[in-house]
Amino acid sequence: MLRFMNVIEIFSSIDGEGSRQGFLTTFLRLYDCNIRCSYCDTTYSYGPDSVYKQMSVQEVADTIESLGNHRITITGGEPLLQEREVIALIDELTRRSESSESCVSEREDEIYSHDTMPYDFNIETNGTIVPSFQRDNVWFTYDYKTPSSLAEKSMNLDIFKVATGRDLIKFVVGTVEDLDCMHHILETQTTKAHIYVSPVWGRIEAASIIEYMKTHNWQNVRFQLQIHKFIWDPDAKGV
Repeated sequence: MLRFMNVIEIFSSIDGEGSRQGFLTTFLRLYDCNIRCSYCDTTYSYGPDSVYKQMSVQEVADTIESLGNHRITITGGEPLLQEREVIALIDELTRRSESSESCVSEREDEIYSHDTMPYDFNIETNGTIVPSFQRDNVWFTYDYKTPSSLAEKSMNLDIFKVATGRDLIKFVVGTVEDLDCMHHILETQTTKAHIYVSPVWGRIEAASIIEYMKTHNWQNVRFQLQIHKFIWDPDAKGV
C-alpha cells in the first residue's frame, strides 16, 4: 500500500538540542499540529497558510538517504498526527540500512562505513499523544508544555509512564510560574526518561533557570540551550 506524507521540509544540519546536540542530523519536518503554543518557533508548519509537499514514503526515504546522515529527527508540527506513515518510513529506511549492512565485510576489525551505519531515529512530539509503537532504533523527545505555552491542558501525563530510559522529556520554560509547574511535575510524576529544561528564546534569563535548579536541588535535570539559534538567525528555516 502506497503511503503519502505531508512534508514541510527535509534538510541536513546539526542537532541543536538534546542528547545528540552538535551531531550532523537529517530533519524531517511534517505538516500540522494539534495545539497552538504561544512561543511556537515553527508556525509555518501548520495552519491554512502553511505550504507543504505531499510525498510518498519511498520519496521521503530516498531524500533522507541522499543526505547521508544516519541520525534522523522527525519533527513538526506534530509528527504523530501522521503516525502510520512515520512507522512506514522508519521501517523502510531500517530495511534499506540492514540490506546495505549485509553487504559489508564481516572482518572483526570492520567498522561501519559512512553509507552503512544504522539509522537512529528521534521523534520530537509535543506531549499530547502517546505513541503506539516502539522500535529498537527509535526514541522519543516529549515536550511538556508549561503554563506560558497556553497549551498545558492538552498534555498527556501518560508520557511519563510510557517513556523509556532512552527517551527525553523536555520542559521549555519562560517564567518562574513555568519552573514552579515543572517542579510540581517532577515531584508528582515518576519516569525513566532523561529530563531536560531550556528557556523560551528571549523570555527568561538562562542564569535564573540554573539558580532555580540549584535552589531545588535538581540533580537529575539537564539544562540546555538551543545552539542552532546562536549559530543562525533564530527565525531561520531549514537549519
